[in-house]
Amino acid sequence: MSAPSHPPGPRAERRVSRRVVMTGLGAAVVGPALAACGVGSSGPVRVPLERASCVPVSDTETYARLGEARLRYEVNDKPITLRMAPGFAGQLETWFRDWRDLTGTAPDLVGTYGSWLPDDGRCDSWHYAGRAFDLSRLAIGGTDLVSCRYDTWGSGATTGRLAGYWALAASLHLHFAYVLTYLYDDAHHNHIHVDNGVSGAGMSTFTGRSRVQNQAVQAICRYLWDRPVPLTGAWDAATRSGVADILSGLDLTGGLTHQETWQGLLRATVRRWAAGR
Repeated sequence: MSAPSHPPGPRAERRVSRRVVMTGLGAAVVGPALAACGVGSSGPVRVPLERASCVPVSDTETYARLGEARLRYEVNDKPITLRMAPGFAGQLETWFRDWRDLTGTAPDLVGTYGSWLPDDGRCDSWHYAGRAFDLSRLAIGGTDLVSCRYDTWGSGATTGRLAGYWALAASLHLHFAYVLTYLYDDAHHNHIHVDNGVSGAGMSTFTGRSRVQNQAVQAICRYLWDRPVPLTGAWDAATRSGVADILSGLDLTGGLTHQETWQGLLRATVRRWAAGR
């Protein structure tokens, strides 16, 4: 395959420094936002740590669309062709179909800052493996459906903007355990980063140990379910109480560490936004 014709994406997430093997596709990211152990039926299960790796361009394939939606480079607002690992690209396709089914919307444009990055000697992000994607917006007919550009609207964020943003983040959390939002750090004020380093080839699970997941749950409680949960990033008493209240209203049993309950909350959140937008 020829080398990619687009500019490289944004600088990789330098904060990610530890990795853990979870399932399917191999190595997984464990940074300051994620724990180094999983949760099994009998308690925490420790698993080996492994770093993400760089892959050559020959291990990736080119993609100009997600479904029927054209990829567009956020920096210059022009169509772009990205390189990604085929398995990861397939997971993005599945997420995108799920989004359309849950919301009843059909975005025709997906804004992005990039995916695969060529080896620069660091190999400290799943971008280098073609297993990460930076999402900036979804649009229909030239109008944004959801914007991830917190850098442009954050200071005057409306309830509608925040609800759409966190509904989109909820849909991504269904499919990927590592979803970095504007709450994570300043580098993610203009996009949402997703990778499959933690969840591998499977759907995501909730641990209660992940700052990334806890931030998402708290924001979902606040901006989509009207529960005034503080955005602490911790699985604290206020968060547990707010979640329990929501789950009770949805007739979802068990805690969020039950995958069916976790996914039920996320799907209900996306549907709630779609019904009220």
